[in-house]
Amino acid sequence: MVCRNRRQGGFSLIELMVSITVGLLVMAGVLALYVDLTRSNAELAKMNRQIENGRFVMQLLQNELWHAGFWDAHMPSLPSISPPVGVPNPCVAFSTWDAGYIGDMFLIPVQGYAAGNALPVECSGIVTNPQPDSDVLVIRYASTCVAGAMGCEDYNEAKLYLQNQMCGDTSHANYVASAKDAPVLGAPGMTVYKKNCTTIADRRKLRVSMFYVRNYSVSAGDGIPTLMRADFDKSGGDVIMQSAQPVIEGVQSVKFGYGRDLDDDGVADVFDDCTSCTALDWANVVAVQVHVLARNLEASSGHADNKTYQLGSITLGPFNDGFMRHVYTGYVYLVNQAGRREKP
Repeated sequence: MVCRNRRQGGFSLIELMVSITVGLLVMAGVLALYVDLTRSNAELAKMNRQIENGRFVMQLLQNELWHAGFWDAHMPSLPSISPPVGVPNPCVAFSTWDAGYIGDMFLIPVQGYAAGNALPVECSGIVTNPQPDSDVLVIRYASTCVAGAMGCEDYNEAKLYLQNQMCGDTSHANYVASAKDAPVLGAPGMTVYKKNCTTIADRRKLRVSMFYVRNYSVSAGDGIPTLMRADFDKSGGDVIMQSAQPVIEGVQSVKFGYGRDLDDDGVADVFDDCTSCTALDWANVVAVQVHVLARNLEASSGHADNKTYQLGSITLGPFNDGFMRHVYTGYVYLVNQAGRREKP
């Protein structure tokens, strides 16, 4: 028998080391690409959330401002004819309101407090930890839906509702002389009627809301500025402004410019932050400019925000941190306030 040596095939040590090295380089490239894509997706998600929050804030404030000054069938006199006496304090309980306060409230459905301006002492427990560079906005109107109707909350005697008397027959037993020129507010013992003098007039919940930016979201010091909202509603045996609740995170600042009509034609003649506005000035507000500075909830690695941001007449920044920001601006025509003044 003849034995022959057979040469075995395979990789040499050098070839094996080269192939391993090439494989590692390919894997490193794939890993770097994956990390880069993950980081890009994370930043994109942050930006998308910021855009969504910014637009939501604008939509919320615009919708509320569009309703400002809606009092159902009641049309207050022009401020130039019957000027308000004072600016209503939004944080006092309904039980303290008098006829003068209510009349001023109907004339001033929108009012605000520019950053740095003092709020009434009654608001100290409601507007807590405010952002120092952000304004406070107050909006008033009667609900656009009737209590008990589909999509509207049921009537509750303990809450505050507005009713307009439409019964004009002064000889009718259901005619209420004291409700001739002004709506009835929160008087369970008094009932006013529609034009036929037998059907109870619509009850519309009185809505008074305050908006401001708090310097934290969930716990003090978490560093997430948040838009807050406080609403006028039942509490115990009275109706009063409730504690503010968080609405939207990542809102750095909100600023407002108020357009005032000086000649009763429904067109804003001058815009400013109304820092020194009188009660008559507030009653002449027919438009509002809304400026919102939104920021990401998390910082972006390697980013330094050295930009400045223009919110009306105010410039904010640079903040020199890792958060990305964007300004959203809108103009709101107060349909109810301005529409009553328009001339054909």
